[in-house]
Amino acid sequence: MILGKLEEKMASFEEMRKGLLDELSSLPDEVLKTRPLEDKWSILEIVEHMAVAEREVLLGLPEYSEIRGFRRTFKNKLMLKVVMFVLGNRIRVKVPSKTMNPKGELSLADVRAAWDESQEWFRNYVAACDEEALRKAVFKHPVSGPIEPLQAVDMSIAHFKSHKAQIDRLLELSQAKQ
Repeated sequence: MILGKLEEKMASFEEMRKGLLDELSSLPDEVLKTRPLEDKWSILEIVEHMAVAEREVLLGLPEYSEIRGFRRTFKNKLMLKVVMFVLGNRIRVKVPSKTMNPKGELSLADVRAAWDESQEWFRNYVAACDEEALRKAVFKHPVSGPIEPLQAVDMSIAHFKSHKAQIDRLLELSQAKQ
């Protein structure tokens, strides 16, 4: 059953996400906002990117009655595998949509609130779906195209792990400077 697998993965993702946000909330703003290089994101910008990217894939959190399934092509299925390979192997690529770029104007609390809202919306959406609805490609990634809820969670986990490794490196750099 998809629902059980989906709920399990959602719980795992939520544990990772909350763990990171709790860890970062204990750090001073200086550590969160320091860019390692002029053209690289700070820790806070990375977290903001993760939150806004998820919201974009979830189509901006529409009313559930507005959600429609999309037809998936062979190319979409292939591109999903490419995206998952890139994320899973932490291959650096350009952000696939300008709206996924962080603006760098939010506090960690603001980013957390927005990300919490997306996660709550997604949990409620999943709870409102039957097994058939959970098999429909109702979300859209800018590269892979239409994806199903389970694929969206798998992508969120891979995206999170990729950026968590980046954040961990920045935290190590920050500690080395002290």
